[in-house]
Amino acid sequence: MKAEQGTIRLSATDLSNHLVCHHMTANDLAVVRGQKAVPQWKSPDTWILQQHGLEHEQNYLDHLESLGLEITDLREIETEERAIHETLAAMRSGAQVIAQATLRNGHWFGRADVLRRVDKPSAMGPWSYEVADCKLAARHQSWKLFFSYHSISELLEKVQGVSPEFMYVVPRTGKIFEEECYPGP
Repeated sequence: MKAEQGTIRLSATDLSNHLVCHHMTANDLAVVRGQKAVPQWKSPDTWILQQHGLEHEQNYLDHLESLGLEITDLREIETEERAIHETLAAMRSGAQVIAQATLRNGHWFGRADVLRRVDKPSAMGPWSYEVADCKLAARHQSWKLFFSYHSISELLEKVQGVSPEFMYVVPRTGKIFEEECYPGP
């Protein structure tokens, strides 16, 4: 959630969080509106989970690279506007794999861990993209996570002009990557 030019920009995560806890949304809104300070305390266990998540994502990208796929890595881009621009440029050029793709449509925003090119025509060319999300959680994902994947896939549909046929969850199962496939939006 972020304030922009008198409006609030929302992400798929904001919407999923709201469905789980309305109090979280109220707190986030108060921070965005300047009515509350940004919490200064950071949970150490959350930091550890984030580090494991980043490691899992890197291992998956290494796996894709070992399959001969070229990775367009956008993880180090600092500004959202530049990340959006670079994502669209990579999609238009037909990049095989895009790490940390940043998408936006109106007041909705989202980041996909990975976009993978598929042979389905779109506004980008004779290809389109599908979302793969790396998760540390057990193989059985919660509805909240599926809602988030679905929201990112809908953003992708708006950008490329065609609905992704599938979306994928990549659970951490060791060095063997078994993508779980689900229908797109």
